[in-house]
Amino acid sequence: MNSRSTRWLFGLCVLLILSIPAAAIAQKQLRIGVPMGFPPFSYQDEGESEVRGYSVDVLNMLSAALSTEPRYLVGRDADLLRALKDGDLDLVVGIALNETQRQQFSTMEILIYVKRYLFVHHPDDKTSRTALKAIKSVVVRDQPYVASRAGGEKSGFIQARSVKEALMIVNSGQAREFIDYSDQMATYLIGKYGLQNIRQAGVRMGRFPFTMIIAKDNQPLNSGLSKALGEAIKSGQLDQVREKWLGRSYVSYLWQRFAPLVVLVAASVAAVALLLFFWHIALKRTVAQVTGQLSVSEERHRQLIESSPDMVFLINKKGVIRLANQSAVEKLRIPQDQLLASKLQSLVIPKDKEKLSVFLEELFAAQIASLETELTNHSGRRINVEFVAARLRRSSEEERLACCFARDLTKRKLMERELIASERLATIGKIAAGVAHEVNNPIGIILAHAEDLISGELDDAESQESLTAIRRNALRAGNITRALLDQASSDASHRVDLDVAVLLEECLHFLKPRLKKIKVLRDLNAENHWVRGDENQLQQVFINLLLNAVESMSGEGMLRLRVGRDGSGRYHRIGIEDSGKGVPEEHRPHIFEPFFTSGKTQGVGLGLFVAARILKKHDGNVAVEDSDLGGTAMFVDLPVLTERSNGNAPADR
Repeated sequence: MNSRSTRWLFGLCVLLILSIPAAAIAQKQLRIGVPMGFPPFSYQDEGESEVRGYSVDVLNMLSAALSTEPRYLVGRDADLLRALKDGDLDLVVGIALNETQRQQFSTMEILIYVKRYLFVHHPDDKTSRTALKAIKSVVVRDQPYVASRAGGEKSGFIQARSVKEALMIVNSGQAREFIDYSDQMATYLIGKYGLQNIRQAGVRMGRFPFTMIIAKDNQPLNSGLSKALGEAIKSGQLDQVREKWLGRSYVSYLWQRFAPLVVLVAASVAAVALLLFFWHIALKRTVAQVTGQLSVSEERHRQLIESSPDMVFLINKKGVIRLANQSAVEKLRIPQDQLLASKLQSLVIPKDKEKLSVFLEELFAAQIASLETELTNHSGRRINVEFVAARLRRSSEEERLACCFARDLTKRKLMERELIASERLATIGKIAAGVAHEVNNPIGIILAHAEDLISGELDDAESQESLTAIRRNALRAGNITRALLDQASSDASHRVDLDVAVLLEECLHFLKPRLKKIKVLRDLNAENHWVRGDENQLQQVFINLLLNAVESMSGEGMLRLRVGRDGSGRYHRIGIEDSGKGVPEEHRPHIFEPFFTSGKTQGVGLGLFVAARILKKHDGNVAVEDSDLGGTAMFVDLPVLTERSNGNAPADR
């Protein structure tokens, strides 16, 4: 049927209506156009002429509010809009307008949430299901907001003339799925026609604009519908119609579907919030507690540093002082602000500046280092100190820092000197008897020659010979006495070039009276073993070791002295070996400790301790081993004097 025939029939209907007597019409009619085949909004069951659906019930409700009788005309979208434009219809519903059409009419929209039911091709035969290659969806032609998006077959959609045809297309496998707004009609058709290859696969929620289209010049109808629609919404009648045809509201649908999840999430959120609240309270208490502990700890560490009797410095790699405690300020007599702006190198005596540079390099390379040196304060007084420093392993500062402790050794140095002096006097006491015997011999000779001279019985030649003997023995006694006095001298250390072999010979001469029953084996080559040191202090060391050897042999046995080089060639190795009872293995780690004795009846155990300290000052050391003579072998290492090894003349002694 073409558009001209449609208009002719429509006009005929209008004339028939107008020809009815006015008395037969109870009220004014509202002519409404609805699209065909659009369940559940507007549709006609097969064999029926009555239009049913959501749109019909809504408009029946609004017509009642306007005191009008609704009359429905079912047609295609274009025909309905043309009839509205021509004035043959008062109202059209359920049609999606484009922008151009919206300019031609007045519209009134209600956004409603609807369910869209998905029906898919699902054959019972798994083989047929696997072989299905259909990828298209089928929609009902002219169905608003669905068919308008299916722009042709290239868009992946197939358009059907009715719901029945759409379901048959899916059942045959020509399309993969069909989406409809009504599951009741689709389910009824599937059962009626035995469509076994279709299954309902799910429900999708979507917004649908229920649109009422009115002619622009019909303002009374527009305002009346707006008022009636507002009343229907306010009274809840619109919701009742929606629940009848579309089911419960979108909110109800969501609540029904997700209520357990929402309750679970809400409970979880509440539990988490409660947990976070209590955790926050506990955290605040913990933070307050830890902050208090940190404050106390910080104050304790500050007091620990400030109360230390040792000088404490925090220095960087260049020796710049970043922190100094109160002891450093008081002992150096330098104000705090000036001390923090100075370098450690400026406090060290000039001759030790190179040692300090080596100390800093070792500190930041090996993480720990020590140095014994002297510092000068503002008054010019020198302070003997021992630096012990360690690099900070973790620091928030950008530069690497180290903590340096400087202990004042002034009193300890004085005690060491007094200890060495007392040990020297004890050594002199041990050799006093032998020295007295050595002095008695020349004195006896002098006395005999003096008596011969007094008798007057000698001639001139004999008298001259006696006088020469007296002079020779007087000089001998004087040399012995002077050597004893030199050994007892407590003058400051004075280092000179020494031949170790000659020094050992002098020590043997001192102990000659105690070596009468001891066989001495010498392996000493003079002029070959030069060292730099204090003659009296090194003499004290060797006399002490020789006396220990003599005492271990009880004055009788074999003593061997030899001088050579160690394996590196950088040290002279002096060996003093005896055939005595030796040193037990368990005592050897302790014999260089102060006041350690192994059952001796004489001495207080300071001899080897003092000897080790003296050798350390000379950059040497001492060790104990077993001797092939059956007793003990004491080995002393002293640095080789480089000038002498190159053949240069020694300095004057």
